Amino acid sequence: MEEKQILHIDFATLRQSYIEIKNFLEKKSYKKVGNVNVQIEKDLFLSGLDNESLLIEFIEKYDIDFSKFDYSKHFLSEGELVNVFQVFFNMVFLPLYFLFWLIKEFTFDLINLNKYLIKIVKLFSTNQRETLDMSFGDLLTSYLNKKYTLRSNVKFVLQDS
Repeated sequence: MEEKQILHIDFATLRQSYIEIKNFLEKKSYKKVGNVNVQIEKDLFLSGLDNESLLIEFIEKYDIDFSKFDYSKHFLSEGELVNVFQVFFNMVFLPLYFLFWLIKEFTFDLINLNKYLIKIVKLFSTNQRETLDMSFGDLLTSYLNKKYTLRSNVKFVLQDS
């Protein structure tokens, strides 16, 4: 198990930093940030170029060293989000889905072909790779540490101010 980095910090600095990063995220995402577990992509719906521009602005505004940061571990690129094959595939099957839905409605649920169509679509759909995402807590930890740091790798120790 990797040993956690210990970060000594006084409460006033931690609170001020929390408010600063929270306001930054809320301004950029137009969403309310409730706690440090809020995920950039999953909860704030910033994906592709949106989260990339957020990170670039965060790094430049607060002068943080992100040289060890691997974007592909945390987020999907814009190209991975828009799969042309999947869009075309869904467009082909949409009329069939509608036709099968009509058959189901007119037969009062006696004939339901949609379940087979859904199985076919799932069979041919491309799965996106798993990513870590990045939380408000990770950004806050990086801000306090002045370099890319995951919150899970740091233990905060409050000290007297």
